[in-house]
Amino acid sequence: MDGFLQEKVESVDDEDTTKMIPVDQFYNTSGGARIGWDGTTVKFVGISIEAKQVTQWDQPAEDYMLTQYEMYDDLRANIDFIAKEACGSEVIMTDRFDGMADGASKFVFMNNQRVYRTSAIRGALIGVAIAFVVLFACTWSPLLAIFATLSILCTMLSVIGLTTMAGWNLGSTEAILISILAGFSVDYVVHLAHAFSHNYGTQSERVTATFSEMGSPVLSGMITSVLASLPLFLCQLQFFAKFGTFLCLTILFSWLFANFGFMGVLATIGGDKERPGSKEEGEK
Repeated sequence: MDGFLQEKVESVDDEDTTKMIPVDQFYNTSGGARIGWDGTTVKFVGISIEAKQVTQWDQPAEDYMLTQYEMYDDLRANIDFIAKEACGSEVIMTDRFDGMADGASKFVFMNNQRVYRTSAIRGALIGVAIAFVVLFACTWSPLLAIFATLSILCTMLSVIGLTTMAGWNLGSTEAILISILAGFSVDYVVHLAHAFSHNYGTQSERVTATFSEMGSPVLSGMITSVLASLPLFLCQLQFFAKFGTFLCLTILFSWLFANFGFMGVLATIGGDKERPGSKEEGEK
């Protein structure tokens, strides 16, 4: 053991200078002791394995990092199979890059990504379900509520798809924004759906009356909301900068799908509605 501890290994210092140092010095600097040796017995041994596929500067996706984790976990299991009985304990596997303040734990980040993903999906689905209930309560028409909910879903998919194309990674900020996305997307379509449900006449007359009543207010609301989001693009804090981008995209897509998608569907299959007191009441 003494001979092993004095073997020379290659090491790189803080100035990127390569030199040969003893094993015991290499494993007992920059991160704490990695070899427990009391002079007669080895108490523990720490081994570092360099991952060529993962660096301390990148943030791999969950599915890619999971394959890396399973590979190293298989290695840990093989070492346990060989040395567990002799060592008297199992191998403890961690991922840590020396010199990084937070340890740059990729396995922890991989687990956090799964939490963010499930939380974002759950929050988005709950938001869509609540939006459907609100739309149905405003219109008392299952058909209008379904079409309006589809408009919200289109907005959500467009915003998430565009931010993904822009290179956003799923983190805590993105998970929160996705969770509240349905709430932002319902604003314009609910006004148009409510106005359409309370207008009478032929299909085209109801669409015209809806745009006459709510077209200008909805457009004004979209413009003011977009203008209010623009200063957030200049913020230095990441949360506010991303929130500004998210808000601007959500407002634009929700207005587009509400005016051209939702109202376009109603102009095609919205149906006529007789006034109360006529021969045929209700929607045809």
